[in-house]
Amino acid sequence: MPSLPPVWETVAVVVTAIAMTVGLAGVVLPLLPGLWFIWVSGLIYGLFAGFGAIGILSMAFMSVVAAAGAYIGVRIPQKQASTVGVPWWGQLIAAALAVVGMFLIPILGAVLGFVLGVALLQLLLTRSPKEALGATWLVLRSMALTSGLQLVAGFTMMVAWVVWVIAG
Repeated sequence: MPSLPPVWETVAVVVTAIAMTVGLAGVVLPLLPGLWFIWVSGLIYGLFAGFGAIGILSMAFMSVVAAAGAYIGVRIPQKQASTVGVPWWGQLIAAALAVVGMFLIPILGAVLGFVLGVALLQLLLTRSPKEALGATWLVLRSMALTSGLQLVAGFTMMVAWVVWVIAG
């Protein structure tokens, strides 16, 4: 690791810890891509403080965890939507509504847009409010599960960074 003066090393650690905490909040509140924010924070830390062997291993581990978490974040809700009968094109419409919702209602708009999209599509497809509500509830539960799994992934990435800082 290149040696930074102790005060700059401390600044780098504190700023990275704050940035990673913001990323972790982004996992729960879909305001920003939380896992990737944590990953980029680790990368920037490495560029300033140096990677070393442990840093390279930590970044590789963080990369795998971030990619797996991102995949889970898309795959679980998509799989659940397919299971309850939402066709692929309906999932694209729901995803588009999630993007619109993200801009219209900060923080929770993406989730609300996606859930509203699934509910409306199921209502149109089945003509049954009860079935639409049931399908929407299952998709919403899968999104909650996804958030929990991504939270674990974010904490795991942060622990890998802490190990890097302590061991480096």
